[in-house]
Amino acid sequence: MKPQDDPWLKNAHKNAELLDQEIKNLSSLTNPIRENIPVITKYQDFWNQAKRITTLFKELKPLSQSDRDLLWKQFNALCWEVKEKQKTGYGTLESLSQGHLDEIMKCVELAKLPPGAPAPEIHELVERGQALKNAGDLLGKFKHEMIAKHKKTCFDHIQKIRIIHDDAWMSVKAGKPRESETESRIRKNLDANYERYRKAANALENFQIGKGHIRKFLSTCEDPEKIAHATARLAETEQRIKDIEEGIRKLEKWIEVDERILKGS
Repeated sequence: MKPQDDPWLKNAHKNAELLDQEIKNLSSLTNPIRENIPVITKYQDFWNQAKRITTLFKELKPLSQSDRDLLWKQFNALCWEVKEKQKTGYGTLESLSQGHLDEIMKCVELAKLPPGAPAPEIHELVERGQALKNAGDLLGKFKHEMIAKHKKTCFDHIQKIRIIHDDAWMSVKAGKPRESETESRIRKNLDANYERYRKAANALENFQIGKGHIRKFLSTCEDPEKIAHATARLAETEQRIKDIEEGIRKLEKWIEVDERILKGS
């Protein structure tokens, strides 16, 4: 029997061609990653395809050992490249986040009232209040480029100083008439939104920690099928983070409006 007429060889060659085409399809999915194109699902798309190829390697029979070895080497090279890209991207984000943290904390320091000093004058409260507002504005501007623990650090410091400022303003307004029913309602609403914000920030931190654990797993895992599962969990976690951040943005707007009303009352 001629080699080309051997059914086993014909099927093995056909399977090798199928795997080769699937790996070429996988390679095309690295373009958004290599070129840093902002496609939200680019890693998920890649690892979903990688999972499919892993299954084919297990199920496609017959397949010559030489073809299997060559194709597996090509496949693993692509997976390793993308895994390293993911790991580097997270390190870059953490470094960028640290820079934003430092900038925000400088404004926070300027907003602090000197401990043990006499009751501040109105002009000083206004000046330091502007520094606190700048800190809040910067946090709102850069929060999408910051990791959870840095955002929480900024938020906690801003909230702590805001309470001190509010107490100082209450002292300044001590000679004014008793707080109106409207002001009381706004203050209660503001307190409730502070608490909602705190819970949302804590939830966000927990999901960010979970996201970090998944990324750490992906940085060391060598099994394409496990990588695909972990990447799917990562996508779900990132979507949850996105939803929480959207809720936090709404709370920030409501808090800003109520604070502005109380400051002007």
